Amino acid sequence: MLLATALLLGAGMVEHAIHRRRISSFRVRVNVNGTRGKSTVTRLIAAGLREGGIRTVAKTTGTFPRLILPDGSEEPIKRRGRARISEHIWVARRAKALHAEALVVECMALEAENQRVYEHMLVRSTIGVITNVRPDHLDVMGPGLEDVARTLAITIPKGGDLVTGQGPFDDMLKEKCLEAGSRFHAVDEGTVSPEELSMFAYTSFRENVAEALKACELAGVDRKTALAGMWKAAPDPGVRPVCEFVYMGRRLRIVNAFAANDVESTKNMWDAFAKPGTGSYDARYIVVNNREDRPQRVGEMSALAAGLPVEGVFYIGKLQKLASRLTPKGAPNVRTIGSQSPEDVLREIASNIPEGASALLFLAGNTKGIGSLLTDYIAELCRTGGGRLA
Repeated sequence: MLLATALLLGAGMVEHAIHRRRISSFRVRVNVNGTRGKSTVTRLIAAGLREGGIRTVAKTTGTFPRLILPDGSEEPIKRRGRARISEHIWVARRAKALHAEALVVECMALEAENQRVYEHMLVRSTIGVITNVRPDHLDVMGPGLEDVARTLAITIPKGGDLVTGQGPFDDMLKEKCLEAGSRFHAVDEGTVSPEELSMFAYTSFRENVAEALKACELAGVDRKTALAGMWKAAPDPGVRPVCEFVYMGRRLRIVNAFAANDVESTKNMWDAFAKPGTGSYDARYIVVNNREDRPQRVGEMSALAAGLPVEGVFYIGKLQKLASRLTPKGAPNVRTIGSQSPEDVLREIASNIPEGASALLFLAGNTKGIGSLLTDYIAELCRTGGGRLA
């Protein structure tokens, strides 16, 4: 028994030593952490590095996990069971076989100890990114927002660089960088112009682009080159562009914020992509899908839906009845749609809009289940039904 234990321990130490030598061969190692935008920022950084001539492999763990190869093509990551941080060993092995010079990964850990192991044993990044600090996963990283910030700070690289957006926790993060012997970079999203943002073919936030540009700069790629690569990059499958098309004789403008998940990010999506055009449509509706395994968010999303300037609220998915009960009184025209068919859902929504009229549909909550199906159905309608990406 003792011999078997010793052999297993020895094998583990050998594997760890091999992994450390493997990852040290990547000149640039980027670990992208934060509450929102991790998948997008990972893709943007990888695209900027590729454009700069740095052979790059990237991995995202967003709506649909992907391995992004040095030529920009992608492979789905197929898992047996739930995701585990040890997956990074396989990713690094694959990147080494592809002769990568840079490895960019989205942080896949939530619990503090897992974040510590992921960064300081498995990734050992030269550049760390904390996209933002928002109230999400409070059951694991909370209870408060400062607790979330301190948990995310665990992945600050030792002797490297930290890139983040300007925010209320800058002083704490700067102090943590000092302890780790790392340099602190808080970027100003205002450095990304509206003209630069308009060159993206999908909805993108200034803070994401600004952080990715800074990471590329630290890796040796100039702004102009990095932007050129980012404009060509494919979005995460969880990100869908704003889309317009005619459906059942109604002109619909869809703003898909399903992937935003939390209230603050969803409100930002409304302000950036729905609010500017609200006056151009005859009616405005919000469609909310809540994850069955996240009941604590239902009340928050219901309050948000009730507070937006819309003519009606549609609840879809498994928790629609709970969402309806938790909606504050005075909310306009709350309806529930029981079908799990995206065609039925969109047909029922459209039937509440007068024929020949136009409407803005704001999709919020989560991509889980019917959210993902509805996203794919709308994207297909936009491609095949004469719609246009807005």
